[in-house]
Amino acid sequence: MGFLLILPYSYAGQISVAVFSSGSAPVYNQVAKQLKSYLSEKCADVDPTCSPRQVFILTQPTDGSTLVIQPDTKLIIALGQHAGEEIHGMNTGIPILHALIPEAAYQQMGKDKQHSAIYLDQPVSRLLQLARIIRPDPHIGLLLSPLTKTLQDELITESLRQNIPVSYRNVGSTEMVGHLLKEVLEESNILLALPDPTIFNSTTIFKILLSSYHNKIPVIGFSSAYVKAGALIAAYSTPEDIARHLAEYTNRYLNSGAETLPEPIYPKYFSVSVNHSVARSLGISLPDETDIIRRMLEDSKP
Repeated sequence: MGFLLILPYSYAGQISVAVFSSGSAPVYNQVAKQLKSYLSEKCADVDPTCSPRQVFILTQPTDGSTLVIQPDTKLIIALGQHAGEEIHGMNTGIPILHALIPEAAYQQMGKDKQHSAIYLDQPVSRLLQLARIIRPDPHIGLLLSPLTKTLQDELITESLRQNIPVSYRNVGSTEMVGHLLKEVLEESNILLALPDPTIFNSTTIFKILLSSYHNKIPVIGFSSAYVKAGALIAAYSTPEDIARHLAEYTNRYLNSGAETLPEPIYPKYFSVSVNHSVARSLGISLPDETDIIRRMLEDSKP
């Protein structure tokens, strides 16, 4: 697939933003439509100084045809890993912001000064905050694969800052998960799950959740789906959270006059889900989700 710049009709004084996805998954459509609304219709709600943007929602052609990018486009937002990989090798000459992509997947694409990202992952500091809310004396258990091993230094630094001990094992393949999980569960009182398909996939997830439950170890997940499946709690960014952050980021960047994007960052906005049935079974008392978020935001203040 190639990119072709053409001269369409354009609105005077407006800057174009292209939102590109590689498919029609509901999450892509939700983020793209909400982002377009924020940037073109509710611009002032995001920032009083915001100027309305012309937003074009693009999907990867399935017939091999050329994807059209408007010539006055100042920013391309790539939604999802496949879209990011597709566009990463293209010499568009336009800054590209990746979203809905795990940090590990983005880092694998290699550094490029024309690219940046708002990661799908929550920052380690936020996850450790959840651990402190679950237990007054948390001891985190963690499995890392080559995909997520880059988080090891950050995790150790942040755990020392928050005075939370961490036990972890490096997993080379899915087959190693079982016995390494057993070791980690014996040393910890909370299991932290990361968006790592080597470890947490359709083959392993229910075994991990069941083993943790039998050992009375609550699991911090990374999506509402994992909470429904049996994790105790999760912090994650919804499509609306992501679209809101993307809109703010886009507006700041376009107003700055900068030629390159800032360094990759973690999502600013997030939601929390709790499996109250699991909490009762484990004898853990938790406040409701709104109170948890409020407490986390207060604890994050300088």
